[in-house]
Amino acid sequence: MPQNNGEIRKMMIILSKATLENVYAAFVLANGARMEGIEAEMFFTFFGLEAIHKKKLEHLHVATVGNPAMHMPTLLGGLPGMEAQLLK
Repeated sequence: MPQNNGEIRKMMIILSKATLENVYAAFVLANGARMEGIEAEMFFTFFGLEAIHKKKLEHLHVATVGNPAMHMPTLLGGLPGMEAQLLK
C-alpha cells in the first residue's frame, strides 16, 4: 500500500447555505485545491443548490445575523431591511 506522506490528495467541500460569503469561500477553496493538484469535489445541500441555480444566482444574499464580518450586534442584523442598507 503506497504511503501519501501526509499529503492531501482529495477534498470534499460541502456548501450548505447559498449566502454570498459561503459561496465565494467554497469556490475559492475548490479552486485553490485544484491549483495545488488536489482533487476537489463540491457537494451542494438543498439550500446550497441556490448557488448554482441560474435563476437564483443573481439574488444571493449576505447573512447579516450572526455574521462577525458585519461588525454589528446580532439583534441589529435581524431587523428588516438591514441587508439592503448595508449593501448600498
